[in-house]
Amino acid sequence: MLMRTTIFTAVCTFLAAMTLISCEKVVEEPQLESPVLSIVETGPTHFVIGWEPVDGATEYICAITDGPERPVVDCSVTYTGMVPGTYNVRVKAVGKGYEDSPWGRIEVTLEAVEQPTLAMELSYVEDGAFDISFTPSDNVSEIRYAVVSSVAMKLSESLAAFNDGSLESIETFVPGAENVVHIQRDSIGPYAVYAKAFNVDEGTESETVSGQIMAASAGFTVDAYDLVAMDVTSTVYDADQTSSGALVVSKQVLDELGMSIEELLETYAMFGMVPYVADGESMTVALNGYVNYDYIIGVVGFDASGMPASYGSFSLSTGNPDPSLSLPSPMTIEVSEVTESSARIKYTMGENTRIYYQMVTTLADYNDLIDYGSSLPDYEKPEDYVRDYAAVYGTPMFADDDYVWGGLAAGTDYVVLGFPANGNGAQGYGDMARADFTTAGSSSSSSVSVGAVVKEGVKVLRPVTADEVRALLR
Repeated sequence: MLMRTTIFTAVCTFLAAMTLISCEKVVEEPQLESPVLSIVETGPTHFVIGWEPVDGATEYICAITDGPERPVVDCSVTYTGMVPGTYNVRVKAVGKGYEDSPWGRIEVTLEAVEQPTLAMELSYVEDGAFDISFTPSDNVSEIRYAVVSSVAMKLSESLAAFNDGSLESIETFVPGAENVVHIQRDSIGPYAVYAKAFNVDEGTESETVSGQIMAASAGFTVDAYDLVAMDVTSTVYDADQTSSGALVVSKQVLDELGMSIEELLETYAMFGMVPYVADGESMTVALNGYVNYDYIIGVVGFDASGMPASYGSFSLSTGNPDPSLSLPSPMTIEVSEVTESSARIKYTMGENTRIYYQMVTTLADYNDLIDYGSSLPDYEKPEDYVRDYAAVYGTPMFADDDYVWGGLAAGTDYVVLGFPANGNGAQGYGDMARADFTTAGSSSSSSVSVGAVVKEGVKVLRPVTADEVRALLR
């Protein structure tokens, strides 16, 4: 009897379980409605798909052609960075307590759109004036351009500001029969010009075009500058002139001398002391490495015979240090071919070096500089005073150097020094490099020149000092 009861209980339990399973199968989740898709917006490289909210949906799953699925909460999805072609978009609704909806589907075709193009030419008119000539493609509806001083803001900074629309001087020009803009300024420059063409209806734009111009018959455009140097290119527009010369002087020195840049420039040009380079050639101008330091750059246009034909000037403020610059790696100095009066000295720069100051002096003079630097409370190390001395009386260099130094005294101990810096100048010095050598022969009783040995035959354009001007005037 017990066995029958047990069997009866097991059967009942089994039937009850089957009944529950059967009941669960009967209860089904309702299915959400399929989203009805529509094309909200299309562009050359993007499109937006939208739909009305589906009752019960908490999110939507979207997919494009064979791409991955992605969830969105809003009733739209945007695809960017697309290329011309046809895309199949599908979207389904998802909600807790509901079965996913069937896929809603739509097809989107992006047609190939011709991108606008723009060419630009700058032409000198007269001092302080130049023309901008645009050559846009037929699908250009407007041109945005800007004219900025090449030395009021660094070129990389002004270009970035133009591209992101934050540059204050941006103007709009609508193309027509004559696509020329005349620019009139109080200064001769140099100027940087940026421009970009737009097809407003299609939302397309061209690449940015840029150029530089000196609004004078001859002068210099500025390639780059920092606290220690300015890279410039000679620019000549007058057929009667063949080269440009430059003279760099600080406003502080002009005020100390009580002279104008025009007076100083004409004086130096009269004595043939304005360094010049041929049209289209480049040179580097050494600066002092000071923060927010104001300079005046006088420019002279020379004719084929080397006579001054035009004058002008522009201002430069060096600005602030660049905190992203790394300090220079150590540089090397090698001395060879030492004779009684000369020695070959090879300087090799380390990485991150923008400029280095080289100096060759007698060991006795070097020790005197060290002793004097030790007496100055402003210097933590006396070598730092020697460094500043070299920055003024040594030779600034921007490339590796292999040079035979002459004018040395026989039988004399010499010290060769190199002080590398990055574009931050006095705030970006690396370690001092040093090499020692002794010239051949016996020392004579004649006195050895005090200070740095002069590097013969090397032109270095650096700021004019007040003492140099006074010596010239005397």
